[in-house]
Amino acid sequence: MDEALATTLISKHFPKISINKIKKIGEGTGNIAFEVNTDNIFRFPKGSENQKRLEREISIQAILKKYSPLPIPEFIFIPIDHSFVGYKKLPGNPLLNNYNQFEDWSSFSKQLGKFLSRLHTIPGRELAGVNLLRETRSFKDWLRHSQIYFEKTKSLIPQCHLQKIEMFFSSTFSDNLENPVLCHNDLGIEHILIIENKVTGIIDWGGTALTDPACDFARIYRDVGVKLLNKVLAEYSNTMINKEKLRRRAIFYGKCLVFEDLHFGKNQKEYLDKALAALTWMF
Repeated sequence: MDEALATTLISKHFPKISINKIKKIGEGTGNIAFEVNTDNIFRFPKGSENQKRLEREISIQAILKKYSPLPIPEFIFIPIDHSFVGYKKLPGNPLLNNYNQFEDWSSFSKQLGKFLSRLHTIPGRELAGVNLLRETRSFKDWLRHSQIYFEKTKSLIPQCHLQKIEMFFSSTFSDNLENPVLCHNDLGIEHILIIENKVTGIIDWGGTALTDPACDFARIYRDVGVKLLNKVLAEYSNTMINKEKLRRRAIFYGKCLVFEDLHFGKNQKEYLDKALAALTWMF
């Protein structure tokens, strides 16, 4: 998918849009995004599985808009075949671009803690009838999946980390899971928009699932570290959940997730840099 093909598809489905300027602004494991005429974002899923994720994201839009205390993309361009979506560009830039320059995380932590508290307590009656993914991987499955990516990225990892990583994969982890809640389920810093030290939006909801709430804290730990994880947890007000156990699971999941991030970083330097940095506090 490049600018030319994106232009063709957008024009085919929405001929009233006059495309004066288009540029690719991002590519993750699931989507490619283009900025159109400086104020619109068009996002195209990669492959059939991500197409299914987009279908789920479209179906959950109204509920997210109702409950999220932070701005989310509001799809205004949806072709009949749901092959892509377009929405007004939200203000701010991904935290991935400048997380190393942050000094005061207090406003960020309060906003994210409130956001996750609200998201994780959406009433079940609101979700009834919505085609949501249910993710119930065991801890052993998490380790197996992660180890596949570790083997693929072993050559990139500094020797000083390898012994502790091998110990991690040979260890066991057990905990009682909380009841599944609605999670963003891909809340990495590439999906959190900021201006200065404030959150201005949460994007890319394609991974949304009913799953362990710790999954929404895992990528915070993976990307920025345990101090920020603790700050956000301190602002998390879901009294139905044991925060210390949630913290343990978030750290476990975060360690598992870093190797997939490292693998993707082979072609995206900013992901490679943050994953290699994360290994220093994880292992």
